[in-house]
Amino acid sequence: MSTRQHPYLIPVRLGTGFSVLYLVAGGLFLIIALLTMLAGAVSFHLVLGPLFLLMGILSFFRPYCVYDAATGALHLYSPLGFQLRTYGAPRNERIYFDPANAKVMRALPNGRQRKVTMVGVNRDELARMLAALPQHRA
Repeated sequence: MSTRQHPYLIPVRLGTGFSVLYLVAGGLFLIIALLTMLAGAVSFHLVLGPLFLLMGILSFFRPYCVYDAATGALHLYSPLGFQLRTYGAPRNERIYFDPANAKVMRALPNGRQRKVTMVGVNRDELARMLAALPQHRA
């Protein structure tokens, strides 16, 4: 399901800084793994290096979250592409933007409120999503 076919889906990717950070960490882990292998041992860095490199490359193209304006659902994804969480209408919650705190919030069925973490996302894409979110009504 792509956003071109469904204009009510608003994707938000990670910011370029976080993607580059994944790539740099992956490169460092690979260098550490190669140095460890030259010393005659095997370390977990051999797995972490390619994993972080893959996450860094994929984070340039895959979304961190997708807001479905038609249903009011917010889907969060891992850098590898599989869905981690769903907030909003499918869980009997309401997703909204609280301009006083400048945070994306979710109103739980029991009346409590929780913030949705949006650290490190692309600010332009986040602004487009915030414009589509309902505003907080006090």
